Amino acid sequence: MGRWTKLALVSLPALLVAALVAAIAIEIVVRLRWDPRRGTPGLYSVDPVRGQRLTPGYDGWFAGVPVHINALGFRDTREYDLQKHPDTFRILILGDSVTFGHGCLFETTYPRLLEERLRAWKPAIDWQVWNLSVPGYNTAQELAQLREVAARWQPDLAIVSFFINDLDDNAVLAEPGWVKRQVAAIETAAAQHWYSIEWYKRVALTAAWRLSKKDAFHDRLANLDVLDRLFTQTSDVARLPEQRLTPLTPADGPVPKCDPAANAASAREAALLTAELADGLRWRAWADAVRELQRISREASYRVVFFLNDAPDQDPRADRFCTGGNTIVDAALLKVMRDGGTPAVSMYDAVSRYRPSQLPVIDGHAIGNSNRVKADVLFDYLMEKRLVGEGASVFAR
Repeated sequence: MGRWTKLALVSLPALLVAALVAAIAIEIVVRLRWDPRRGTPGLYSVDPVRGQRLTPGYDGWFAGVPVHINALGFRDTREYDLQKHPDTFRILILGDSVTFGHGCLFETTYPRLLEERLRAWKPAIDWQVWNLSVPGYNTAQELAQLREVAARWQPDLAIVSFFINDLDDNAVLAEPGWVKRQVAAIETAAAQHWYSIEWYKRVALTAAWRLSKKDAFHDRLANLDVLDRLFTQTSDVARLPEQRLTPLTPADGPVPKCDPAANAASAREAALLTAELADGLRWRAWADAVRELQRISREASYRVVFFLNDAPDQDPRADRFCTGGNTIVDAALLKVMRDGGTPAVSMYDAVSRYRPSQLPVIDGHAIGNSNRVKADVLFDYLMEKRLVGEGASVFAR
């Protein structure tokens, strides 16, 4: 038997069998140790363009909190008629896991809190704030989603939320070929039935960080560690004190500058990112998606607003935010988003007025008071720019 024949007939099949056995063993171990409140499969379904979407009618757990996906396919405990009433003002909020509410109660996601602020302001209006966010989405996927639903769902306003990892993989989305459809179907089937998917994601993130040493990968791992520490307090994170909305007290004095030595990693990552923003393929692909959303805002019957989930640096030696590398990144991103007069707002300045201990996981999958601050930022900005005031949709009728 020749060398290549032996490889094809013996070694490769043996390797595949060993990999399958290992995968089954990992799945068994993960399931034996699994708390179903950390998540249950079935949340995602295959999407021919966007890769995945939320499964209509899903009722289970995701990241430690109960999650219900309504018949229209977005996270909400309520069902809606697509037909709008004369007094309806409909806002679509698009985003990723940060806006979806990873580990956050539905009632305290910031889209829901924004709706409550609007209802308190003008109770006679039928405010509908729909959280269309899908964990893992980037700006190009959100653009594709808006194109798909806008004509039927008739928004008066669309808010496109941004988190720093939304810069990744913003390819132009079109009808995929047969191979890509099959790969997407396999990935979706795995997400619906395999509990060990999150374990593989953590392994991949760890490998990516060790190989590249990019702080962005380290930050994502750190955010997972924060959530794991919350899970160790109770298997039902819905009952954590961090989930509650409590009074906030602004920090005293101006925001200090970050210490160069204590915040060296953040400054280094900011320098790398801003250099890429000037000339990088990842940056250009994201900017193309932003420009298309800006075109929609100019030409469609509804406005598009960008919302930047961008927190200041934290001083590792004190319970304070500080002015450091993230300030440069925040300004660079807002500059692109506001090109041509497109409305865009960041939570950066509002967040810096408080202490990190008051805003749970503000730099990642925010919960509790962190989401209240975000809702307040959006409400104040919409008022300031009169995007939900006189002259906007239902108010002009």
